[in-house]
Amino acid sequence: MRSCLRVLLTLCGLVTTAAGPALATPLRSEHLTVELVAQKQALVAGRDNWLGLRLNHETHWHTYWTNAGDSGLATRLEWTLPPGWQAGPIAWPAPERLQLGELFNFGYSGEALLPVAINVPADARPGSNATVTVQAHWLVCREECIPGQARLDLQLPVVATGSEPADSAAAVLVNAALAQRPQPVSWATEVVATGEQIGIRLRGDGLPAPDALDAFAVQPQILANTPVRIAAADGALSVTAARSDYFAPPTAPFDLVLVRRKAGDVRAWQVSVAWPGASGAPGTSIQPGDGGSGSGNSGTRTTALSAGAAAAPPASTGEDAVGLLAAVLLALAGGLVLNLMPCVFPVLSLKALTLAETAHAPAAARREGLAYLAGAVTGFLSLAAVLLALRGAGSQLGWGFQLQSPTLVAVLAYLMVAMGLSLSGAFVIGARLGGVGQSLTDGGGARSAFFTGLLACVVASPCSAPFMGTALGFALTQPAAAALLVFAALGAGLALPIVVLSFVPVLARWLPRPGAWMDAFKQLMAWPLYLTAVWLIWVLMRQIGADATAFVLIGLVVLIAALLFHGRGQWQAGAAAWRRPAGAALLLLALAPLIVLPQLAAKPAAADAQAAGELWQAWTPQRLDALRRDGEPVFVNMTAAWCISCLANEKVALSSDAFAERLRGGGIHYLKGDWTSQDAAITRYLAEFARSGVPLYVVYPRGGGTPEVLPQLLTPGLVDAALTRAAAGASSPPVTRSPP
Repeated sequence: MRSCLRVLLTLCGLVTTAAGPALATPLRSEHLTVELVAQKQALVAGRDNWLGLRLNHETHWHTYWTNAGDSGLATRLEWTLPPGWQAGPIAWPAPERLQLGELFNFGYSGEALLPVAINVPADARPGSNATVTVQAHWLVCREECIPGQARLDLQLPVVATGSEPADSAAAVLVNAALAQRPQPVSWATEVVATGEQIGIRLRGDGLPAPDALDAFAVQPQILANTPVRIAAADGALSVTAARSDYFAPPTAPFDLVLVRRKAGDVRAWQVSVAWPGASGAPGTSIQPGDGGSGSGNSGTRTTALSAGAAAAPPASTGEDAVGLLAAVLLALAGGLVLNLMPCVFPVLSLKALTLAETAHAPAAARREGLAYLAGAVTGFLSLAAVLLALRGAGSQLGWGFQLQSPTLVAVLAYLMVAMGLSLSGAFVIGARLGGVGQSLTDGGGARSAFFTGLLACVVASPCSAPFMGTALGFALTQPAAAALLVFAALGAGLALPIVVLSFVPVLARWLPRPGAWMDAFKQLMAWPLYLTAVWLIWVLMRQIGADATAFVLIGLVVLIAALLFHGRGQWQAGAAAWRRPAGAALLLLALAPLIVLPQLAAKPAAADAQAAGELWQAWTPQRLDALRRDGEPVFVNMTAAWCISCLANEKVALSSDAFAERLRGGGIHYLKGDWTSQDAAITRYLAEFARSGVPLYVVYPRGGGTPEVLPQLLTPGLVDAALTRAAAGASSPPVTRSPP
């Protein structure tokens, strides 16, 4: 019986191996089926071998080309290959122009295939089986858009150099996609730009007839995404297109793709177009480095077992690009400035107590300073790792994403109240006055300082200080190692003042010696924590509405009762044995609202836009595009209820009568985007300006032109000057950096 079973299992394994080389099991996702396929039944050592991601869209659904058009994101592939193997860029087949209302996108519908060349080194061992893995990320859209991702594996045998394996069952699809790649041509080009129109004249051998012909710019923000006019005259082909609303004269040649679809046949050509006065070598393949609404890279990246080029960062939209060293220094400075932000003050007040205790014990002060540094850096690295992982899985997230979770906001409110009650003397969570971390461990001051650093990172995340926007925007376009280095520098900057106080004895002498004053100071420092809890409850109400927030408030009241009950027992000698289980029961009851919060939470009615009256409207990509097409001046404010910097700017510069009068007098449209809860459209808009979080303020001038990005800390005069320029249609600096 056992021998029969072994034979059966062996046969099953042989069948699986025989069926596996060319096709993997299709994966069904929402409105899209994806599959990793190969052109041949084996991989040949010493040459490129074609694989492809097969996309089967449901009717009326589509995914995107390298330049997605008015909206969307290009499909992205990350490969895991054996050592020495390399994956090339996506060989993008000719796209379709897809219309949805007033929007025009570029992409694929029905059945499509994205080919990629996998280079197998000559020393690959013939007869071995190789596993090729791809992590695919896509955005599939109809009227709504759904991000998706999948990990797909394909096992293929390796054959010797010079072999020619048989075609696979998917060879027809792969060959058809390869035939639809734009073929590079060397036609002469001439550009004539007049007003809102751009004319491109093409001359050369093999020009196609103008019927059934369409044209697409590979790089975004040059040609508008609306249909083009193509005509033939005097042996030349002329392409006339509207200028992009976000047009800026190209500084290097751009790539134009012509696509002819006729009687089921698809052919495409790619020509490099030199803009008058531009410099640089002509492009030769569809691998734009500028991003925008496109992929921002070649669409593919080799990771893990193989070495490969990292994805290029998106266009800076006029902002000077920063290198890794500059980004690290900006992050360090941004973390330092975070210490001045109100969101960090409650934790700094707690740390001040510990500093007062250890100021005259240098060795203990140094240990706790380093522990605080380690906690802050660990916190920022942890947040960054989660953010990068979720973004890699297709989620549209940015800096501050954790406070877009109502459950975490409620947990922080609970934590602030608990720490405040401890400082007020209602109960003791540790022997040391500054022991925030003592509730988590029974260790000494260093452990407490470490958890205080972690907490400082969490409460600092809603703030966006000067220097941070550029640094974090750069970090989220880089490979993981570089991104984590920038986030680590941000944590180091946040911890730097405490570390300096811990290591410089001269500064420590300025601090008063421990004494009775510390008890009064401790109770005083509880009030910033209570106020922070009130603010968090307000944020929560903005996220989930008053009804669901009421359950959290009930839980908060029960938590206060549980902690007071626990504290009363701490101060009574020989407290009854039943107090501990009773206190635990109260604590569980207090946590119940947090457990059911995801089910209770319902997004509140969007009454803010109605309450705003005539001053501002809710931001949507469609509304902004419509205003820009009409040449209207627009002020865009991307904000969030949990963003302290945003609220401060609203109070200082965006809520006065003078600001409202400037908007009305200049005919400026004010659009406000609320990122309090996750919004993928806002995340994509932030990415267009190389930003990963709020606040973001963008001013679009009358009549079109380059938008101006304002600093993250506003003044009334700065805003007034920008709005005056926008109303007059005057040119302004493309990007204004945050002030040092």
